[in-house]
Amino acid sequence: MAACKYCGQETGGSMFCQNCGAKVEAQPEVQPAAFTPDPFPSQPQSYNTIPTQPSFYTPGGAGGLLAGNIIAIILGVICCCFTYGISLIAMILGIIGTVYASKVKSSLNADEERGNRRISRILMIIAYVVLLLGVVAMVALVLAASDGIGGFKEMYESIYESVSISMAEAGK
Repeated sequence: MAACKYCGQETGGSMFCQNCGAKVEAQPEVQPAAFTPDPFPSQPQSYNTIPTQPSFYTPGGAGGLLAGNIIAIILGVICCCFTYGISLIAMILGIIGTVYASKVKSSLNADEERGNRRISRILMIIAYVVLLLGVVAMVALVLAASDGIGGFKEMYESIYESVSISMAEAGK
């Protein structure tokens, strides 16, 4: 039975479609093709695939750089009051080092990971050096304020004496 080529409705053998009114043309019946085997069979799919490496890079962790830079920040905050702001530089370097250490895990390739590690490590080392210099400067200022080593020794002895007197009075 013929179908309308415009709306797909069965025509029932009439010359015009009863649904849309279009003229129905006789369509030749198509016989299904007989099965013929492929003379050149293709290989199974598993033989045609080529294994490939994943297209993304998976770097390792920061390897203690993140913790080291965070410790530099904390020590900078603690020492900031005593080192007259010198440790502020260590805090800033620690913060920048922490940012680079956190970028290690999200690196896109080995070169970027290596660069982020290197920058973070250098900033952490410089932060600790600045903290050490701040402590040395603080000790130097204390020594200078107490008239050198002799004055420092006198100040220590007077503190020791007052503490021992206080403890003796508390023990009575």
